[in-house]
Amino acid sequence: MSTLGRVLITAKSVSDSLAAMAYLREAGCELTVATTVWPVDEARLIDQSTKMEALVFTMEPVSSRLIDAAVNLKVIARPAAGFDTVDMAAATRRHIAVTVAAGVNDQSVADFTLGLMLTAARGICKAAAGVAQGGWDRVIGTEVWRKTLAIVGLGHIGKAVAQRARGFDMRVLAVSRRPDAAYAAAHGIEIVSLDQALQDGDFLSLHAPLNDGTANLIDAAALAKMKQGAYLINTSRGGLVDEQALADAVARGHLAGAAVDVLRKQGTQNGSPLIGVPGIIVTPHMASLGREAVERVALSTVHSLVAVLRGERPASVVNPEIYEAFAKISS
Repeated sequence: MSTLGRVLITAKSVSDSLAAMAYLREAGCELTVATTVWPVDEARLIDQSTKMEALVFTMEPVSSRLIDAAVNLKVIARPAAGFDTVDMAAATRRHIAVTVAAGVNDQSVADFTLGLMLTAARGICKAAAGVAQGGWDRVIGTEVWRKTLAIVGLGHIGKAVAQRARGFDMRVLAVSRRPDAAYAAAHGIEIVSLDQALQDGDFLSLHAPLNDGTANLIDAAALAKMKQGAYLINTSRGGLVDEQALADAVARGHLAGAAVDVLRKQGTQNGSPLIGVPGIIVTPHMASLGREAVERVALSTVHSLVAVLRGERPASVVNPEIYEAFAKISS
């Protein structure tokens, strides 16, 4: 029996899904499951990828070197909404489809975002750690109710966070390059500039993609504009924030705290200045890992992957121009 394609899977969320793996096998894919050790050994990753038609990666960097070495590659399937780890210019040049699982993990990330906000504001981690160590010191925190939440990025996740915040009777501000005015009006969301969001927000929550326009968006100058005693929450991408500037802003008391699920460099040897700073909570990029969302993401990822290998165009492709190029050639 002919093979639809060889697939390398490093994403545990996909390899752990019985339904997703069964779908790939039934489609005729030849599967290789591997574990990536961080920090990533690019040479080893390239060696693993060379003969593959499809890659299912989490945060591994897909460089132009890897893309050029993988001469059979047809699709890079990301089990997440972001694709900043992929050299998109190189993938598009090679007519390799890059797919994402957008819109299937937004509720899980939104839940987690509110969890981080409440945990940071009420000092839950500090209090729980004290009890675990035999103490009974109670922490006086800050209420979220009727505070102002400023959201940067009003996509699927930003909207889900806004809906939850309205349940706390919060004033919700949003910064968006392409604002959905009808949605904002229907849900009591005010579309504002980044400067107003920084100045007015008691909580600033980041939900923007990482690209040339958003890298280091929240730098020392932006943090200085934030309210004294405000909190920063980041469940998007670590590269949006100047980590040293954030650590300094919390350490000197300008910000009351921060809670981040993403760092500029992932893994145990990340060297982030945010780790260990009192008032800053760091979690290991787990906002999307609700059981229900993980399964939805896994199935969305493999459906898109198989569609590409069958010569179809999935809705989740982020470089559709490769199909437009084919259309021009064949017309």
